Amino acid sequence: MRHLALKISMVFNFFVVGLNLQLIAASSDLIQESLENRATFALKDLLKLAEQQEDLKKWNESSIKQAQLRSSQVSTERWLSTFDLQVLSGAVPNVNADAAIASKNASDFLFDLKSSDLESGFSFKELGPFVQLEVKAIQPLYTWGKISGYEKMALENLSLVEAQNKSRVDEIRFLTKKAFYNLLFSIEANRVLSEVKDKLKTAEEKLEEHLIQNKKNVEEQDRLKIRVFSADVEARLLDARRGEILARAALTELTGLNTAWDPAQPQLRPERVDQLFKEQVMEAAISQKPSIRQIDRLISIKEAERQVARSDLFPSLFLAGQLSYAHAPGRTNISNPYLSDSFNRVGLGVALGFKQDLGLHRTLNKMDQIQMEIFKTEAQRQQLVALTRLQTNEFYERAAHSIDSIQVNERGFRAARSWLTSTALAFNLGTASTKDVLESYAAYFKARLDLIKSIFELNMALAELSRAAGFEVVSELSVAP
Repeated sequence: MRHLALKISMVFNFFVVGLNLQLIAASSDLIQESLENRATFALKDLLKLAEQQEDLKKWNESSIKQAQLRSSQVSTERWLSTFDLQVLSGAVPNVNADAAIASKNASDFLFDLKSSDLESGFSFKELGPFVQLEVKAIQPLYTWGKISGYEKMALENLSLVEAQNKSRVDEIRFLTKKAFYNLLFSIEANRVLSEVKDKLKTAEEKLEEHLIQNKKNVEEQDRLKIRVFSADVEARLLDARRGEILARAALTELTGLNTAWDPAQPQLRPERVDQLFKEQVMEAAISQKPSIRQIDRLISIKEAERQVARSDLFPSLFLAGQLSYAHAPGRTNISNPYLSDSFNRVGLGVALGFKQDLGLHRTLNKMDQIQMEIFKTEAQRQQLVALTRLQTNEFYERAAHSIDSIQVNERGFRAARSWLTSTALAFNLGTASTKDVLESYAAYFKARLDLIKSIFELNMALAELSRAAGFEVVSELSVAP
């Protein structure tokens, strides 16, 4: 029975082990399938998502719509700048005007300051309704450029809002590029450090074999050297992983992606750029950079504002019309030409007039203030143009330097890789010391990271150059190979 129980137990254990192996295989297949089904995004896809963020779109669209409404409102001021309707309704005492007038002659009635309406048949006992309607309209005829000045201000304000929106979008694009390049840099650094970590583990295992065999190329303290180097690599791995987490968090906020995703291009590669000449980029930056376009629009707005202020030095011609109507059914209409009744009347009139602001000193002072603001804004523009040229030159030179640096670091990386391969082979054969191996690892690690860093600096310099110039200088942004 004991042997039978033992056999049953062994069979059951084998069944459990087999089931666990099947579950592990199935789970690994699910993990692999989930990794394969993860969404992938290239930089151009992330930029599109960032530009389509709901808050950014809502802000830009509402800003444009508000500026368009202001422009439309100013355009309507050309026609009937004043067009008002006033309606009053209420109750007033009824009165028999004929009886009141018949009780005394017209002169006595007009100039009798002692008598009251109550003596003339006016009584609060009888109240009746009344309605009054008045329409006023003013049509400007000639305003010496005031209306056209307001229209120019409205149009320039629309261009200003468009430039502000473009600047906001450019900033979002730059931040997205920065986060994406940092993500790829962290992934590349993680890959390199993991490779060095594996090589160190292999070297440590080989070191133990050499120590057991008492080979002369190794010593007991070599263990400590490898462990110190491995600890440094572990610390750098933590930094790389933290950088990846922060970059992904930034891209999540910028693009609104809340699902798991991976870069379509997992390796950090230099962006491709068509032939660019420095002066060509600088000229484009001065003409297309949103901040310079904004200040140009501000200058135009101030010039139009000065034109509006100048129009106050001259009289504005206008055509005015008025229609008035009042009716109180319980009151008798007054037909006497020397008397007026504000409760029963009909009036219509059109007149040509002009309006002049006699405070000319105030107008001239206001014009001088606006002119000083124009001078100050023009000075700010010159400073901004100089700063733009300096920044464009800096980023252009940085990009050119990064291209040269990539070529140099590629040669250094190839040499370091050959050194690592030969040293590792010699160490395995027992002809190289641990110090030589660690030095080759350090050289390989440094050369590889220097190459990645130079590519990262090139891409960042191009991103800065695009923001400074106001247009995309990269011919094709990070697409999947």
